[in-house]
Amino acid sequence: MDMRYVLLSSKGRIGSRTFLRGLSVITAAFIIVQIANTFISPIFGILVYPMVYVYVCLFSKRLHDAGHSGWFYLLFLIGYGVVGSIVSALLMPILSPVAFEMYAQFRSDLSGAMEALTENIQEFERLTSLTTLASFLLTTALLGFIAARLPTDPDANQYGPPTSRNSMSNTFS
Repeated sequence: MDMRYVLLSSKGRIGSRTFLRGLSVITAAFIIVQIANTFISPIFGILVYPMVYVYVCLFSKRLHDAGHSGWFYLLFLIGYGVVGSIVSALLMPILSPVAFEMYAQFRSDLSGAMEALTENIQEFERLTSLTTLASFLLTTALLGFIAARLPTDPDANQYGPPTSRNSMSNTFS
């Protein structure tokens, strides 16, 4: 197996070690894109969309290995939204106190909040970047752990032959 197969194809199966390696690679790339988007130019935000495809491919193959449809990834996306929102809400007052105060001020003056937020969006994104990255990492780690812990189907299934430990060890070497 090669990196292109692991990250760019939604067909087939991968074991948990290969999944975790692929998840590490795409998560590191996603963090770099987020930092570039926040501190260099918002144009880098466009790179997030192809990266979502890579996450879908990666999780689909891991779900296939457990004998499930790749469409179950939608449950991971819902979980990511819920868990990510909760983690961000908990971390913002700690990691981004100035942004939290800004947000509280926007909420208190609801009539001008959208206008003020629009005027200060880049500053707000810069102030919340640490919270956003920490939330992303914690949420990705949690959902990656859950996906990695899915039991591997030891037999061939509709998605392909069983994964073997030998083929996993050479994935990213």
